[in-house]
Amino acid sequence: MSRMGPLAGAIRAVVGLALSASPAVASVIVHNHSTVFEFPRQCAAAKLKSEAKKCRADLKAWAKWDTNQDASARDTAISTATVKLSDAFDRANAKAVSRGAECDETSLTGTEMGAAIDSAVGSIVTMINTGLDLTNASEAKCGAKLIRAAANECGGFLKAESSYFKKFNSDPQGTARDAAHTAVRNKFIATYNGIAGSCPTAATSGDVDGAMSVMDSEEVSNTTTSPDLPSAWTGRTPSSDITYGGTILHPICSHGTPYEFFFKRGTGDDVNKLLVYFQGGGACWDDLTCSVPVYKMAVSDADNPSNTTTGFADLTNPLNPFRNWSAVFVAYCTGDVHWGDSNMNGIEHRGFVNARVVEKFAREHFVNPSEVFVTGSSAGAYGAILHGIYLHEAYPASTFNVVADAGSGVITQDFLVNDLNPAWDVEKNLPTYIGLAPDITTLTIAALYIAGANYYATAGVNHYAPRGSRFGQYTTAYDGGSGSQTFFYNVMVNGIPDAGSWWHSTCEWNREMLQHSTDASSGASNYKYYIGPGSRHTIWGSNRVYTETHGPVETFVDWLNDMLSGSATWSNVACSDCSLLGSCNGGSNDGASCQHDAECPGGVCNLADAKPPFTCSPASDNAGASCQRDADCPNGACQVETSFGVCKPDSTTNANKKCSTDADCDGTSGSCVTEQPFQLDGVVTCP
Repeated sequence: MSRMGPLAGAIRAVVGLALSASPAVASVIVHNHSTVFEFPRQCAAAKLKSEAKKCRADLKAWAKWDTNQDASARDTAISTATVKLSDAFDRANAKAVSRGAECDETSLTGTEMGAAIDSAVGSIVTMINTGLDLTNASEAKCGAKLIRAAANECGGFLKAESSYFKKFNSDPQGTARDAAHTAVRNKFIATYNGIAGSCPTAATSGDVDGAMSVMDSEEVSNTTTSPDLPSAWTGRTPSSDITYGGTILHPICSHGTPYEFFFKRGTGDDVNKLLVYFQGGGACWDDLTCSVPVYKMAVSDADNPSNTTTGFADLTNPLNPFRNWSAVFVAYCTGDVHWGDSNMNGIEHRGFVNARVVEKFAREHFVNPSEVFVTGSSAGAYGAILHGIYLHEAYPASTFNVVADAGSGVITQDFLVNDLNPAWDVEKNLPTYIGLAPDITTLTIAALYIAGANYYATAGVNHYAPRGSRFGQYTTAYDGGSGSQTFFYNVMVNGIPDAGSWWHSTCEWNREMLQHSTDASSGASNYKYYIGPGSRHTIWGSNRVYTETHGPVETFVDWLNDMLSGSATWSNVACSDCSLLGSCNGGSNDGASCQHDAECPGGVCNLADAKPPFTCSPASDNAGASCQRDADCPNGACQVETSFGVCKPDSTTNANKKCSTDADCDGTSGSCVTEQPFQLDGVVTCP
């Protein structure tokens, strides 16, 4: 493939909002950086230990009250325990800061936690005392014994949780914690039942144990999921110097403006599930491409995810599996698909640095998620692939799923060899620990998927979630239009004169995308692809995720739910009729999704997907007007650009470039083949 000129590179940066870029990636300098940034977990351990003491002290104060009815002494003891709890929280927060971590937002404040424990303990005491006459010395005495038994269970539960976080790296699956819980529970039940046999309490050991288990879960959540964070998307600008894992990071946008990211806390049962989304937004890699002010250079309020209310960004749709999850949104402003760590002639390609800053925030605010879903669209798809691998090291006990939305890695070898690393300096950080070669010029997107998926495929091997991780990829068959994957590939191949005709590379892009997808699937059983019909670029923010079945394919949300659930039915999906998509206008199916006019009795299928210009022929009454079918052009025809020549992929000269004759290729007979993939009625056909 011939080397693309710098002006062609400018077009790539200007028109697109995404980079269908390199099959290679960058990585963190330290492989298992979870081992060098322990203090979010250590802080949680310290706080849980103090909560265990507070819970035990509260219940013991209530036990004394059962027998002496001295409310003043009870309240003083409870208040003293709260002060000790608050002091312990302050010490834990200060120690975390001294170790380069922030822990004050990770939990409730000491005062808030004290109030939460007081409330839960009060409910348990009321439960135990129901049925007892505390003016009867015998019943008051047995009630006190039952409450003291509950104190031991509460303290034992929370102490086990504290030990789990303190010794997390040696037991990430929580085997010792669970065993301790079982031992504490069994001892409590035996003790409680032994007392309750002669005590007229209405509460069974099962009742109290159930309430205690709920309290334990709530206290862990209140200590590790940042309960005071807002549940609405909120922006944050980090300081210019962030210490993380022994390194000082400097978050910044490409032209020196402050970096900002967004976050929200989840709700209900999904609060401890974490979505990590990487934003797209163009790229640049030399003086010319970086001088064009259309690639995304800064973060503003317009980037707040709350501004998008469709697809999986719709937090009100009950079909959205992520609507109640906690989330961080890795905003993008560095022109390097979240991989870069360089300054190139004054341009700060620090996307990798910025992503690590957001990772640090996530680890400090969501300490041990039950699930982590990593995704990103367009340029963000590559951020998801790369950082989805490294986030496994940040969360070694979390169930992982990683999906790239519209980032198939179809580029020229010339860009891979001559542009990627010189501009962004990513090779030094390749994730070789998963089996990748250290030479960025030899990598493919399939190799990256295979290495990452296989490394984290088995529970208990390299990662300690209940099941192995899953990796996936979404794209449409002909991802096209301005800023699309095919657009960038065509500019790489044919240069600036052909910048506006992205469809000249549609067929070769499609062939290479399919090859990458099948190679990855063959190399890793826990990788699957979803290739939808049409040419839309990205799916995350489209309502098609819930409804589209043309192809025929299952809906994307169903495919994703199979992935998330660990279902054995999760499989590769690829359209057989990959024609463009639109909606019926008029007739009995008005408004319905369609690919062809025949699906719209009494109406027509107006295509919404990207396609080349179709115009009425000169003889038509509507000569030159945009059209989709011959009926739009009375006395004429609806025409697309005439067929064009493309050098065959195996041509030794100018492979995949436009051609007029075989001489434009390697001269071999038939080396210049004729194509025009886009036809009327939504049909796309490649030779």
